[in-house]
Amino acid sequence: MKKIWSLALAILMVFAFASCGGVEKNISVVVREQGSGTREAFDNVVTDGTHFLEERDADGKKVYNTTKTAIQQTKTGTVLSSVASDKNAIGYISLGSVSDTINVIKVNGVVASEETVLSGDYKIQRPFVLMTKKGQTLTARAADFMNYLKSEASAEHSEAAGCIFLSDPNRRANDGAEAIEVTTFTKQATLPEGDKIVIRGSTSMEKFINSAAKGYADIYGVAAEDIFDIQLEGSSIGRKAVEDDTKGNVIGLSSASVNQDDIDSFNVCLDAVVVIVNKENTSVTDLTLTQLYDIFSGKIKKFSEVK
Repeated sequence: MKKIWSLALAILMVFAFASCGGVEKNISVVVREQGSGTREAFDNVVTDGTHFLEERDADGKKVYNTTKTAIQQTKTGTVLSSVASDKNAIGYISLGSVSDTINVIKVNGVVASEETVLSGDYKIQRPFVLMTKKGQTLTARAADFMNYLKSEASAEHSEAAGCIFLSDPNRRANDGAEAIEVTTFTKQATLPEGDKIVIRGSTSMEKFINSAAKGYADIYGVAAEDIFDIQLEGSSIGRKAVEDDTKGNVIGLSSASVNQDDIDSFNVCLDAVVVIVNKENTSVTDLTLTQLYDIFSGKIKKFSEVK
């Protein structure tokens, strides 16, 4: 009888231990959807030295090595909230979107900052890109706004978004392309004519574009919502909207480099993609690119396995 009671007590203790969080749960890997500029920036840098999270096969088709159990989110905000609500979660977001609801961890011992991004010491970074359709004449209003975005005015809006304004003309252009100078914006006598300016693209660029739209509207004494139609659903949506533009009033946003024959683009600022964990997770503060690859590919399933 004593043995039976001892066994029952042991079973109860196991269940009690598990219910109190004694059994370590698997890591909840939270990622952006395929086609997201943020995911592209992350996947193209994170490597175990042999493979990247995003690669191309012999036929040029994209191959994703991210674990199939990863939770895909379509917006920066939902990645943030997913990690903030799950003690076992890990994800990545734009540096400008960081809040005090999560912890940001170092990558290869480096903290993401303006200095480390510009120097290249912080490896997971990307440009914020503004796009229009090549060969498509912009409306007077859209052209005026693009002139505003290409000017020094964007420095203020980059800062508002927590990004690093690019003043170097060479870094504003794609590698090997003609340099793109920072200009001075000249206000027109009146707000130029035209339909609403349609803005589509990266959710990571929300703070930047909302600040820029308000700044431009204020110059002409109008409300931003009266002259802009802003809907952000991802970089791939922004590229597609620009490709399909027939009116000359579409400006696309991409949070990854753009090098397409049918798109004119320039890099307005730089952003870091930071790795985030839950506020209660203090066991992981610094991860190498290899460790990140192993976590996001599913090789490492628990935080205690990180060595």
